[in-house]
Amino acid sequence: MSQHYGSNVARHQPPSPSDLLRRLAADWPRRAQVKRGELDAAMADEDKDDFLADLLPFKDHPLYLKAPAAMKRKVLSCGWLAYNEKTVDIEAKIIHPACQSIVHAHVPGLRDGTSREIASQTMVDEAYHLLLVSRANAVTRERRKLASVPIPECNLVKQMRACHEVHSESWQRMLVQLATAIVSEVFISDYLRLLSSENSIPTFNRLTVAAHRRDELAHEPIFRTFAKLIYANLSTKEQMFLTSVLPRPVRWFASLELDVWQTMLEHIGFADAATLIGDCRSIGEQNLAKLDYSRLIALAQELGMLQTQLGVDSFSTEGLLSDARAQHGRFS
Repeated sequence: MSQHYGSNVARHQPPSPSDLLRRLAADWPRRAQVKRGELDAAMADEDKDDFLADLLPFKDHPLYLKAPAAMKRKVLSCGWLAYNEKTVDIEAKIIHPACQSIVHAHVPGLRDGTSREIASQTMVDEAYHLLLVSRANAVTRERRKLASVPIPECNLVKQMRACHEVHSESWQRMLVQLATAIVSEVFISDYLRLLSSENSIPTFNRLTVAAHRRDELAHEPIFRTFAKLIYANLSTKEQMFLTSVLPRPVRWFASLELDVWQTMLEHIGFADAATLIGDCRSIGEQNLAKLDYSRLIALAQELGMLQTQLGVDSFSTEGLLSDARAQHGRFS
């Protein structure tokens, strides 16, 4: 539509999904963090803890509270390592393959040049994020003498793969991958916000997270727009499948990663690690309360998923609809 003709009402209509993608693609050279230069590892404040105790799944457990200060500090460094390794898993095993499918024109609704260009840009961003957090972990492992600490694969990836295994059709597996990518990109900026402005952690850690988050703030609207274009170009059968799958990665993302924590704690010699983690398991493996899933609910409403019984059932089963109306009103 021309900016010089048409009514005032028309000029103030929101851009179409395709127009929005074009704007986001054009903005990449200006905002991409890969173009900003590397962070200086010398900024690490070694007297500060690497992570926030409030983000530990066992922060109030008596076994953690009575641990020696040196052990608590080591636990917090492990938390930072695991935080970054989860980022590696998300970027390399979820987002990158999803973008690759788009680049190769395998995804309905995203076979145009702009969609493929912006998926390519996103892959460059994610490759930089891998470098960013891998470097951050290398610095931490060396400075905290934690080079040998093993960190298992995160639950989000393991659950996505398990979901792949129960679906034999290639289109089903692709939609599972895309659904997990969409959910990850909707949530990850909030996930990163927790540390990006936290002055109690080392400056290097904080700026590493902040640089990553600046890209992810652009990725969220990209993947929300991808979701709209994909859904509009699916068959009814495919739309029903995506509706049933989309809410599942929310629970996977909300995992407390207790397997990861048990492996790390046992490795660093934390006393009674099995008891500590066992007590956490008895309470639950996920914490949805820490996630603001209102934007995913809003996306499902825009797509029309929640106007169907299947959509209501799918989102209710994952515990996302009981307070959805309150969340949407609060955060929209």
